[in-house]
Amino acid sequence: MKQYYIILALIFPMLVNAQVDLFVSPSSNGDSYVYVNDEILYVNKGIKLKKNSTGSTEASIYLRNEAQLLQGDTIKSSGDGYLSVFQEGTSNAFDYNYWSLPVSTENKTWKQIIYEPKTKTLSNKANFTSGLNGQALPLTISKRWLYIFRGTGYSNWEHVGNDVEKIKPGFGFSMKGTNNDNLSDIVNGIPNNPGSAQRYDFRGLPNNGDIKVWVDEGNSVLIGNPYPSSLDLQKFLIENDKITGIAYFWDSKENVNSHQLNEYEGGYGYYSPGDGNDSGVYTRAVFAKYNGNGIYQRNTNNQGKNLLKQNIPIAQGFMVVGANGGGNIVFSNKHRVYEPELELKSSQKSQTPLANQTKNSSIIIPKKNNALRLRLNISFNDTYTRQLVLAFSDRATNGYDRAMDAAMYGKLSSDAAWNIDDQEYVINYKPFRRDELIPVNLITNNNMEVDFFIVQNENLENENIFLYDSENNRYTDIKKEHYKVQLNGDFKDRFFIAFENDQPTEEEKVQASAEEEEFVASIDVFQNNNEGRLQVLVPQNVKVKHISVYNLNAGAVISKDVSTSEKDFSFSTSNLRDAIYIVQINTADNRTVTKKITVKN
Repeated sequence: MKQYYIILALIFPMLVNAQVDLFVSPSSNGDSYVYVNDEILYVNKGIKLKKNSTGSTEASIYLRNEAQLLQGDTIKSSGDGYLSVFQEGTSNAFDYNYWSLPVSTENKTWKQIIYEPKTKTLSNKANFTSGLNGQALPLTISKRWLYIFRGTGYSNWEHVGNDVEKIKPGFGFSMKGTNNDNLSDIVNGIPNNPGSAQRYDFRGLPNNGDIKVWVDEGNSVLIGNPYPSSLDLQKFLIENDKITGIAYFWDSKENVNSHQLNEYEGGYGYYSPGDGNDSGVYTRAVFAKYNGNGIYQRNTNNQGKNLLKQNIPIAQGFMVVGANGGGNIVFSNKHRVYEPELELKSSQKSQTPLANQTKNSSIIIPKKNNALRLRLNISFNDTYTRQLVLAFSDRATNGYDRAMDAAMYGKLSSDAAWNIDDQEYVINYKPFRRDELIPVNLITNNNMEVDFFIVQNENLENENIFLYDSENNRYTDIKKEHYKVQLNGDFKDRFFIAFENDQPTEEEKVQASAEEEEFVASIDVFQNNNEGRLQVLVPQNVKVKHISVYNLNAGAVISKDVSTSEKDFSFSTSNLRDAIYIVQINTADNRTVTKKITVKN
């Protein structure tokens, strides 16, 4: 038996012709295979595989313990052999994962693609059932929950069932996990399923080269990483201009333990690739409940996890939305990267970049976070929270920016969003201007307490961050304290994020009040009842443009424009009834002084 380990395969490639760098085939001495452990296997051109005859080493290439395959050329893999790669889900028999397949489905059945690991190289074909529940031991997958999606609503979910060929390369699909556990120790002391973490063995010819998926403008489509390597999601989203450039990831409450749609709780998290200077932005899902027709019913008090960063793992599925007239979404080898220790729907582990660079595929080096951004949490009745991200970049505009600004994907009955061109967004990229007021849209479906507060700010530590409430002209430093207010209705021009506080300080208020009192005292208003005249005297530096006299019913008894050069004004009051009157003096610099007089004729 021949075992070609990674070093041998790279230094001494087995050439069949000019189109193939790696050819693995059994020989007269027994099976041959390449076993890659926690390393990168790079093949410059094509791959041709011939299946081995021994069940325990049937596959031609084994990717184990975070090993991944990258290819330079776009040549399609060939042969009747296959690659074997492990991946773990994060759901039980009642919860969905969104998957994609890293291997070809052409002329295959489900049982020829998904296997249950038994040893590092031996796997048994998974069982598939039409029943509701999957099981961990033996691995049994329910076909009832295998769906693809393209469209605009719940009715556009299409059942796959037995027809795995509906899942073309690049498409994503939904699949529920398994119940119970399988504690078989396969790799590095990690069991096959310790509970809601089923390991699957995907087997087949590895996908390679350009892979296209069509999307119509305004429609969503469920796609996924089609390669047996990590995918640079940031680069993929930025370069595909037929989509909005935002990825939406399904997340749900764990262990709901029901197949009834009206008992699910879930929602979509948002990933924006940003301006390319950092790793992009992810904001977690807000969970909601739906009725039996998939129509939104109400909010819940749960939200998702912080899941994703720049790169996504093998077999990860996600939603995108068509834009710019629609067209083909293109996956390419240049989007493939090697980043170990990525879990499905999670990249919280440490990254282990390599030093070298391949031809068309890249070794990922994490980018420094030089972004200016803040995360604003808005809590509704202390039950659930919408998190909005505001990021600043010189590459952004004040309007909509593709692959930066993330449009709301499923609005709740009580919700909040950034306002960009009268549309609602959860992630907003824009240039930084300290004197700008940035509007926040808000809607509540009944009277409730709404709580604003900053949970994180990056590289804005030296900036003040205020929540400005225009109704009461109040600025609140929401880096230091919460702003809570009772609301009921739709508010588009009331709340703003601000970096400068236009309100005067208490000291300034006291000083302004003293100056105003001094100014009012400088204007002399005298009612001479003996002569039946009102006299107004102003200082040389005050210019008066209008003087009015009102009775207590707000009726004007005297109203006269006056020359701003005059300093002494006199009016007859002999025809007025005995009463108290209000004298109003309007100055040329739009200041108003009011004083009371008593007329007695």
